[in-house]
Amino acid sequence: MRTNLVSGFQLSVSYWFDTVLQGMGGPIRDWVYDFLEKKGITRNDIPTRFEDVVKILLERLGTSARVIAYRTMVELYKEFSLSANFDYDDSLSERFVFLRERVLMDRLHPSRTPSLKLGF
Repeated sequence: MRTNLVSGFQLSVSYWFDTVLQGMGGPIRDWVYDFLEKKGITRNDIPTRFEDVVKILLERLGTSARVIAYRTMVELYKEFSLSANFDYDDSLSERFVFLRERVLMDRLHPSRTPSLKLGF
């Protein structure tokens, strides 16, 4: 059961990160993935290294990266039917760790990611 929860969480992180990037436009999405790849983070690594992703993007993009991370986090909280009761300036790293632990402890399942809804 724990493996399914972890997999569901990781797939949700990938899905919502990609969706947020897609909303910013294909060229930006492609640039972000290429940039992360050059920094040693593949697309498959993003869910397990999300905190590193945010840190690396912040160093390069500044506040634009914070927008990407914040929007991804808001969508993830919604995905697991939790209130995104944090501000833009809050520590997104702490909020990410809290969410991941909450998903595992409370055995929360994704509710909106299309490819995951049928699997749980």
